[in-house]
This record gives sequence, C-alpha cells and structure tokens, in this order.
Amino acid sequence: MRVVPEVDAYFRIEWELVREGVGMFDMITPRGASELIIESPRHDDTPATMPLDQMEAVLWMYRDRLLDLKRDGQIRDILISRRHRKPGVPAHHPYSRVTAIPIVFDETRRELREAREYFQYKRRCLYCDILRQEITAEARITRLTPRFAVLVPYAPRSPLELWIVPRQHACSYEDSLTADSARDLAHLLSDGFSAIAGAFDDPGYEMALHTAPNLRSRILQGDWATIRDDYHWHIEIVAQPERVNRLGGIFINETAPEVTAATLRGAWPN
Repeated sequence: MRVVPEVDAYFRIEWELVREGVGMFDMITPRGASELIIESPRHDDTPATMPLDQMEAVLWMYRDRLLDLKRDGQIRDILISRRHRKPGVPAHHPYSRVTAIPIVFDETRRELREAREYFQYKRRCLYCDILRQEITAEARITRLTPRFAVLVPYAPRSPLELWIVPRQHACSYEDSLTADSARDLAHLLSDGFSAIAGAFDDPGYEMALHTAPNLRSRILQGDWATIRDDYHWHIEIVAQPERVNRLGGIFINETAPEVTAATLRGAWPN
C-alpha cells in the first residue's frame, strides 16, 4: 500500500493559510492536502475481491492519515472517500481519496448541526437512537455483529444506500479503531461489497467515511461543545450517486428500503 499526493491537487500542505475579506464575501487559500491511498499492489482488485488482510490494512491506513493530518491545527476537516466504476472513467487501480481542508465540509456541518440539535432536545445521540430502533424493527438491517450494524436507512437517497454504524458510541473513527473492530469492519466491507456486486450487477458507488472534524483546530465559542456525546462516526455507501433523483432538495426513491435490505440479506456471503 502507498499514499501519494495527487498530481493535480485541489489542496496543498505547502501553501500558507491566508484569509481575506472581499466585501461581504470571504476568500481563503486552498491549504490542506489531496492524497491518494493506493490500496493494493494488484491492479484489478476491488473491495469485493481484495484479500481480507489487505482490506484491514486499508482501514488502518485511514486511521493513520486522519491522525497525522489532524496534528495540523489549520486543517479543520478531512474526507476519506472512494469511487467504484464512475461513469466515463476507465477501470483503474484501486484507491481511496483523502481530502483535508481548512474549513468544515458543508455536509459535515449539516450533520453536526442536526446531531447537536437532537442531543440538545433529547440528551441522546441521534445515531444511537437510530441503531436501537432499526435493530428492534429488523426490517432494514442487513447484517448485525457485536460491534457494527449494517442497515439501509429509513429514507435512502437512492434505491441502494447502505450505512455501517458502530454499535459503541464514538465521534471519531481514528480514536476508536481497535484490532477487533478493524477486523470486523474489514469483513463487513468485503462481504457487503460482494453482496452489492452479486445482487445489483456490480453497480458504481461512492463510499464516504463520516467522522468528527479536527477537534484540535481553533473553533468558535460553543462550536462542538457536545460533539463527543452527540456525534457518531459511520460509513455511508450510495450506489450510482450520479443517478440520484432530487427535486427541490427532496430525494425521490421508488424502492422501499425494506426491499433493498432483504435483497442484500439474501446475497450476503455466509
């Protein structure tokens, strides 16, 4: 496995962070990092075919890059993602992308705000409550282990959306990964991608690791005051994101999540 900077990087660690007001607008230099985690020495590997040890090594590398980049207080948020079979892109060596930026991604900020508001109202973690309800209902659960739940969310954005949520509460992936949880998660990813490939004709997908932003960075007073209690790291997988049907901010999906979950359960390797 290798980690290399992107050739045509959006963000670079060598640049200085400069903020400037342009009238009512703000401008900031793109200081950060754009890296590729080259996941395997085998060109044709995918998460569905990768040996389990290799998949586990990828998960540890995710942790290592998060820990390393978050030592820099000017980096506020880091996104680790991977695309499989993106339309118009030839088959390529398996890799994940690491993007570190000096602000918080809009999607992360929205998740943090919603989790915080739920916690302020109920004094409970939103994701822990989702887990309790989904495990009790069972219909949208595709796999359950002592450490993780794999589920199709109640209101998925596409006909095939999958979440992997740790059953033990933690806001950051890098601080909670252990030898046991890494092995368990590697199994779930390997089997889950095999089930997706077998049941849905190996569709393209995007996987994203949702974890807390850099808590060492300078923040506004009151920001993330309860984040260790209200936020819950997880992984989201959305198949064919370019075909997601959205109208006026509303996602339109004609496939019931219970149907998708049942299909995945039937295709899950024993």
